Amino acid sequence: RLAENKKVSSRKQGDNDDGEEDPLVGMAAEWAIQEAEEALEKDPKCFLAAWEGAIAAKHIGWWNKGRQLAKKAMQAVPHGPQHRAERETASTLFLLMAEEEQEEKQRKVLEMQQSKQQAEPEVDAKEVEWARGVAIQLNEALKAEDFKRPHHQIWKLIGPGLKKKDADMLFSEIRQLVWEKWNPIAWQHGYRTSWDTLARKSFCARVVDVANADVAEVKVLVREMEDRTCLEWPDIAEAVEKIKYDETWAYTKREDGTWGTWNGPTSL
Repeated sequence: RLAENKKVSSRKQGDNDDGEEDPLVGMAAEWAIQEAEEALEKDPKCFLAAWEGAIAAKHIGWWNKGRQLAKKAMQAVPHGPQHRAERETASTLFLLMAEEEQEEKQRKVLEMQQSKQQAEPEVDAKEVEWARGVAIQLNEALKAEDFKRPHHQIWKLIGPGLKKKDADMLFSEIRQLVWEKWNPIAWQHGYRTSWDTLARKSFCARVVDVANADVAEVKVLVREMEDRTCLEWPDIAEAVEKIKYDETWAYTKREDGTWGTWNGPTSL
């Protein structure tokens, strides 16, 4: 009752406060929940205690605790037609808390999405125009025959059974071909990409940031360049070492139906 009264009074104050709830609401509700649990320990059939505890948990958003107490209230109500109203009220309280919990989750997701949209600044129009122009230049450079022919010759050497060391060397040669065509363009915009790997990363990141801001034309051009080079965009600036995990000890289902590690039990 104290939690309910404090809740109502805080709603009536409305605009006079800063939006923070009175701490007495939570304290009273926690006290009510504690008293309800102690009463249920002494008498598991005390459905009124479980009922009051569930209502208190609902007020402060303790949904899991509220559902547990509401379920205990449903189970503690005596059988018979004379207690039908109490059983229906307890089940209604259980469903109501589930619905309010779902609504609260949806509201929090919506608030997070709205805050994320507000936090993400819009891309400057000049930056979009720059990225579009650069992406067009980079893509056109990859259409030249002096890139397509040697790229195709190198790509034909990549196939199944190739060692990682040899594959890395071939991809490095493709990367070198790409930057031989892109260096003059990058230099025009102040990026010394001929020898500086960080400059290559900054140059590529500036283009892809605009693509990730839902600029459709730049996004299409980035994907087209990935297809032409046969490299993912982060790999164009520098080789990205992908982490491989040792799954020797992974717990899995074996062919014989038993469960354990891939290599079976290990014993000395």
